[in-house]
Amino acid sequence: MERLLKWIGIGIFLGWSVAILVNYSIYQHATTQLTFIHPIVDGILFMGLMFGLYLMIWKSHKKKTSTATMQLGVLGVLSMVLAVIF
Repeated sequence: MERLLKWIGIGIFLGWSVAILVNYSIYQHATTQLTFIHPIVDGILFMGLMFGLYLMIWKSHKKKTSTATMQLGVLGVLSMVLAVIF
């Protein structure tokens, strides 16, 4: 099961990166007001950050399930707050 979860995370990361590259023309015309580097680069960096969080929670779940649950809760609340702000 752990191996499956790891491959699901890798698959989502690679799929997201391919989707960004396939839709490159859309990202070229995207607004650059809130981007740091370029919309496509920011998208890949954001997905890399999400993949890193996925690995962090997956590893903490292997050590102690309650820690991973708390991390998911905090990240969920933080995501909701950021979604409301931006």
